[in-house]
Amino acid sequence: MEQKNAIAASPTKKVFTTKFNYSMPTEELKKIMPAVAPEFSKIPGCLWKIWLIKEDLKEAGGVYLFDSDEHLEMFLGSNQFASVANNPAFSNLQTNTFSVAEKASVITFAPLMKMIV
Repeated sequence: MEQKNAIAASPTKKVFTTKFNYSMPTEELKKIMPAVAPEFSKIPGCLWKIWLIKEDLKEAGGVYLFDSDEHLEMFLGSNQFASVANNPAFSNLQTNTFSVAEKASVITFAPLMKMIV
């Protein structure tokens, strides 16, 4: 399976992380994640998302790479983000935003570009 870089690296990229506790059974969450993933793949300016789960602590979250501050801000104001932030099965939502140290990240093979498979 060959992959090609579709979007060049840019110094404006932002990493956004989420972490929250979930109250539903872990197996139910694991079924929901791939079911809703296609909608998350359509977030404007989101180059990719990594889904996280820590079963022993009933924690989940995500790591997103956005191509710009503007697209990240759009996502934070969206119904899609609100659906996570306001979900009664989720609590203790924590978020962080980071700028990418691109030169060092490229040296360590960070996936800073959207890949087309």
